[in-house]
Amino acid sequence: MNKASDRSKKMRAMFGGVDPSELVKDPAPAQAGLGSSKRVSAGAIKSMRNTFSNVEKENEELRKLLEEGDMARELDTELLEPSFVADRMVVEVDADFEALKQSIEANGQQVPILARPHPTSEGRYQIAFGHRRWRACHELGRPVRGIIKPLSDEELLIAQGQENHERKNLSFIETALFASRLAADYPQTIISKAIGKDATTVSKLLRLMGQLPQEFVRKVGPAPRIGRPRWEELASHFHEGALPAGVNGPIEVLMESEEYKRSSSDERFMMIFEEVGQLVNQAPSPAVVSVADAKAAAATASSEKAWLGNKRVLMKAKGATLSFQVDARKQPDLAAFLKERLPELLEEFEARKQTEDAS
Repeated sequence: MNKASDRSKKMRAMFGGVDPSELVKDPAPAQAGLGSSKRVSAGAIKSMRNTFSNVEKENEELRKLLEEGDMARELDTELLEPSFVADRMVVEVDADFEALKQSIEANGQQVPILARPHPTSEGRYQIAFGHRRWRACHELGRPVRGIIKPLSDEELLIAQGQENHERKNLSFIETALFASRLAADYPQTIISKAIGKDATTVSKLLRLMGQLPQEFVRKVGPAPRIGRPRWEELASHFHEGALPAGVNGPIEVLMESEEYKRSSSDERFMMIFEEVGQLVNQAPSPAVVSVADAKAAAATASSEKAWLGNKRVLMKAKGATLSFQVDARKQPDLAAFLKERLPELLEEFEARKQTEDAS
């Protein structure tokens, strides 16, 4: 028996044997002289009708797959390959993915993936959507539940993009990067269907990715909390796919630093965003900056940051500004101590300054 039939039986049981299809019909008009009990009954019917409608809506997409394709089956993860166009960036530390893996380990895989027979390798499959579920099952050493359906390249891409769009789990820059990758081989009409955006939005995404090098974006990562305005502001500093010479060197040094590598994707973006803003304001015209000057600027930028006290305090020197940073969430005692001692240090400084001025 299929799941749709099971669901219908369950709904009939919930409604005391009433066929749910009858609930969508308009109730009979209230008769004169009937009291509030009839009005309550009509309200109850409307509530049950809405409940049934919501349940059906939540399962509509999966039911379509089950009706149009094969039933979900267990698949060896080794026989599956990702889509030929990546839509998601894999990051080293991904708390959401670890949570998904733990959920599958504890409760099983609730939603099947969608795949097609591999176009060139017999006996293998290519994933349309569900890449994270497949990865999680692979790492757990268990089969992945999936639906196999014949799909053309365009159908696969549209299914892949629409599933992510409906689940709203791709970041802005991942969507832009996906659109840019599709643009190499497909028209904007296909891209619009794949990412669920209109032609104007697609054009803006492609224009943005025309300014930003893909390798640069990959080094930043998905940055889920960073939206279009900040990415566009950062992209405005790029010319022909590159930062100005006096800015590029220090940014390359920053992106190779240990602090950058151990930071989250959102933190990486903000580090670059702030650094670029400061460097652009300080840098001379790119036309008069030599390669030697760029290397010197990179070395200077590197020396302007230093960790103190076993990497508990970060000291930054930028032009005429010197700052000290402490993560108060990780080191609340140190933050409180420094806050308490700062007035005393200022008094000590003023006393010493007065002594030096008097001598």
